[in-house]
Amino acid sequence: MDQFAEAIELCLSMVQEVTDSLPIPGDKRLDSARERYERLQWIERQLNSLLNKLTSLQDDLTAGLSIVEMGFSDPQELGDMLADMTAQIQQLKAMRLSLALGIRR
Repeated sequence: MDQFAEAIELCLSMVQEVTDSLPIPGDKRLDSARERYERLQWIERQLNSLLNKLTSLQDDLTAGLSIVEMGFSDPQELGDMLADMTAQIQQLKAMRLSLALGIRR
């Protein structure tokens, strides 16, 4: 269970890092790039969704729920889900960086 708690903590910190790097609404650079801004908003919504899922998992672990009580058939299923979430966060980070570079131009 400790490995899952650590994996969740890592994912949460990754989500926070990407979220913190998103441009602030009202940034003048975004006004001229409406489409990019909308994509950044989509990224933010995806990050919020991941954050909510990870926080729920963290709360369940903290409460002492078993893997089965959390809705997983075995530890591998939870591990696979956390690996998928990590990959999603990395993809969102890459998208954010790509869009941010376009905004700076």
